[in-house]
Order: sequence, then C-alpha cells, then structure tokens
Amino acid sequence: MGAASLGMLVGIGLIGGFMAGFLGIGGGIVMIPLLVYVVGLPVKLVTGVSIVQAFFATSSGLLIHRRNRTVDPRLGVILGCAGVLGGFLGSFGSSRMDGRTLLSIYLLLVCIAIFLLLFAPRRETPREDPVSWWKVFPLGLGVGTLAGMLGVGGGFIMTPIMISVLRIPTKTAVGTSLLMILPTTVAGGIGKAATGQFDPIIAAAVIAGSIIGAQLGGRANSMVSPRAVRASLILLLLAILIRTGIDLLTTT
Repeated sequence: MGAASLGMLVGIGLIGGFMAGFLGIGGGIVMIPLLVYVVGLPVKLVTGVSIVQAFFATSSGLLIHRRNRTVDPRLGVILGCAGVLGGFLGSFGSSRMDGRTLLSIYLLLVCIAIFLLLFAPRRETPREDPVSWWKVFPLGLGVGTLAGMLGVGGGFIMTPIMISVLRIPTKTAVGTSLLMILPTTVAGGIGKAATGQFDPIIAAAVIAGSIIGAQLGGRANSMVSPRAVRASLILLLLAILIRTGIDLLTTT
C-alpha cells in the first residue's frame, strides 16, 4: 500500500475521530461509507476496521472530555452496562429480520433523534440530583437492543435522549455518550479481531487518524456553544436521513 493510500486512510480516521470527540458518536456512520466508496475496501473488512478504530477514538475522546469535566461517570456506566446487555439481545433478535425492516427501524430512529434535538430545551442547567438508575437502565437497554439490531454504537440516538429526555447538558451528554459506547466497542473489537475481520496495516493508519481526530473534536466541542453542537448533529442526522431514505426506496 502506497503512501498516498495510507495518507487517505489516516485522513478518514481523522474525520471519524473528530465526529466521536465533537458529537459523542462512534464515527462509523461517516467512516464506513468513505472506506467502502472512496477507498474501495470490502464491507466485511470495513466493519472490522471501523469497530476497532471506534474503541481508540472513543478512548481518546473520553480523555479530553474527562479533562473538561463533561462526563457523568455514574450515568455512563449504567447506560453502558444496559447497552451491552441490550446489544446481545438485539443482535440475536435481528437474525430473523430482513434488511428492509432493519433499514426502516434505522430511519425511524434517525427521525426520532432529529425530533428530540429540535425540541431540546434552549436553556441548559447542570443537574444537581443524579438520574435514578431505574429510569436510566431501561433507556440504555432499549437503545442497546436497537443498536444491536442495526450494528451501530447507538450514540446518535442516546445523545439526543440524554439532552431532551434526561435533561443532561449537551456537552456532558456528548462526553457521557462516549463512555456508554466504550464497552460496545471493546466487545465488538475483540470479536472482529478474533475472527480476522480487519487488516492490521489499514487499521493502524485509521486508528492513528482517529486518535488525533478525537482530541481535535473534543477541543472543538469545548470551544463552541451547546447550540452549535446540537445543530451539527442535526445536520449530520439529516444527511443520514436522506441517504437512508434513498436506500430504503431503492431496496427491493
């Protein structure tokens, strides 16, 4: 693999990592299309590289969000544990679903995420009382189940839920979302590595970019207003909505 190709992989990793640090998502929803359609890698290999890089991007982003004090450890651990359990349930439950059904569920979740962000509270105040675990666990379980069905990290829907439903400040929701995603990336990364579904050279280049990108994304998150973060996430979700809608209409 030439230097130009490696440089492109680092650049794609940089984009995915930036999205993780800035918006609290795994970055795969951006990276996977780029690796498949721009670089031309097989989908199976791409999913392995994406989930492995997500672990490093999430870890890197968490470091800077922790330094910025925009992580709620208790909330993140509860959501993470519930999400892992839900992920197992969803992955098994989706085995009998066809692709069109899964695509429809994904489209619905994107619409819900956009709706939640559009009607998020304009004024944000830090929560003085912790959210009850019995309220949080079912949310994490539900999101984890849906994420397991769809093969995504779930940050794109969990961040809006934390902002609009749990009334968590936007920047804390982004940092806490990374903590929730981390266990999923660990489990998924081990599985992909154990089954050989990734190339170490390609993965190393993407991971290098992701680590740097997540740091840049975390710094950018701290420099802009919560409204700007929410607007950026809405724009990304709208792009996904259009792409998913086209796929759904053209899928037979």
